[in-house]
Amino acid sequence: MKFLVDANLPPRLCQWLQARGHQAEHLADIDLLRATDTQLWERGKNQRIVILSKDFDFYDRALLFGAPPQVLHIAVGNCSNDRLLRVLGSEWPDIEAAFSAGSRLVSITQQKVEIFP
Repeated sequence: MKFLVDANLPPRLCQWLQARGHQAEHLADIDLLRATDTQLWERGKNQRIVILSKDFDFYDRALLFGAPPQVLHIAVGNCSNDRLLRVLGSEWPDIEAAFSAGSRLVSITQQKVEIFP
């Protein structure tokens, strides 16, 4: 899978994804920090990228428009990067399976994962 990591998430998340065999780019690394949500959505749609974001705008778009792109909405609140990666790691097999099955949206909090087909 290919992931686009939004500006509101740490660039370190790309390395974490790459270590799991995925392609990942952070907006800061590809000079897209000033891109609008619409521009990012279109990029994700055209390139079939999973967008990772804390932004509820992407959550809402995924519910309204469906995939592509697919969206991983990260709603873990304020926490350390280490805690964020632990939360993701504990649920990663289910998240990966959901996207492989075509789910349009996965939302993760510190307590649960919601999968939207």
